[in-house]
Amino acid sequence: MDPDRLAELEEERRFLLGSIRDLEKEHDAGDVDDADFTALRDGYVARAAGVMREIEDGRSSLPTTPTRPWWRKLVVPVATLAIGLGLGLAVSQFAGQRLPGQTLTGGQPLDEVTTLLAEARASLAADPATAIAKYQKVIDLEADNLEARTYLGWLVALNGQQVKDDEQVRQGIALLKEAAKLDDTYADPHCFIAVASKRFLSAPDDATAKVEAQACLDRNPPANMRPMIQGLIDG
Repeated sequence: MDPDRLAELEEERRFLLGSIRDLEKEHDAGDVDDADFTALRDGYVARAAGVMREIEDGRSSLPTTPTRPWWRKLVVPVATLAIGLGLGLAVSQFAGQRLPGQTLTGGQPLDEVTTLLAEARASLAADPATAIAKYQKVIDLEADNLEARTYLGWLVALNGQQVKDDEQVRQGIALLKEAAKLDDTYADPHCFIAVASKRFLSAPDDATAKVEAQACLDRNPPANMRPMIQGLIDG
């Protein structure tokens, strides 16, 4: 991509993100009603996401030799995760349905973090490698982002299951345990630890699975997930 075009896109991104922040302030002040706010915000966010994708594509076409980020090592195996993994796909779909519109850390609202989270959610089932990259970028911007840390841990564990690597599954579980410490009321990391401990390890950790499954149920997960999580306790 021409560097001048890239500069124009970056300026457009700054304008859109600034417009989103200004819109939020106007809404908080009562100057914009809820319906107009939602419509305008969704439009700005969609445009910003498109511009950011174009920027990313443009940067990747520049003649540079960047250090290969760790998640690139997972691109080939992760790309197949949504195929043939009924349980994994179900939980990935649950993740996508659970989080739209939420900002779990109270961090920067409707900015680059929000856009990256939206793109990651949209990629969870169809393109896990992209979701991993997006979540890692969120963590680079906001180290304690609960959603990004939770779903990055889940995807690492899921990838470990696919390539039959118990150590990677345990790494994902460790990431999920760290995420669980960020907010004791959040069910998702406990649900995922339970699933990974029971279904992903070559030698299932039944004790951990049952404890974490109960912790998940105690934190009010979505109703459609409760039977599967209960099954980890009963099974």
